[in-house]
Amino acid sequence: MQYATPLIFGLSIYLMITRHWIWGIVVLIPCPFILTTRYVTEIDFETKVYRDYVSLLGMSVSQEIKRFNHIDRIIITKGNYSQTINSRIQSRQMDWSDYTGTLIHDGTGKLDLLTRTDKDELVKELVAYAAFLKVGIEDRTTNRPYWVDMNRVVKSLN
Repeated sequence: MQYATPLIFGLSIYLMITRHWIWGIVVLIPCPFILTTRYVTEIDFETKVYRDYVSLLGMSVSQEIKRFNHIDRIIITKGNYSQTINSRIQSRQMDWSDYTGTLIHDGTGKLDLLTRTDKDELVKELVAYAAFLKVGIEDRTTNRPYWVDMNRVVKSLN
């Protein structure tokens, strides 16, 4: 939606120029909301608190605040999904999977950091989180969980 917002803005200007004031304003109203909405996760090591919220026009919406004592690790898990689409002519089944990087704190607390459909892309993005949090990344997508070699990932980025 963020990439389509300039087109929506242009459409609203066009509608106003062609004297369709009401429609131009109606189309223009969602633009600031779309452009300013962000998903934010703040981790404060001094007070040992993290805030997870949606920022809409600079205001926090749907805020979750949790305390932690220590951060253990980041784990990568795989989600497998399936959906059947029925029509009059045929039924079709769509299968897909995604990978989620989850921060584990205090042994049982969880905070989902990132979800991607490509595991390599997820690992590359999680390296920055792991370096900032000073924790390791454990891959649990295989039958035998293993620790990700951070040096190898960093070398592949360069």
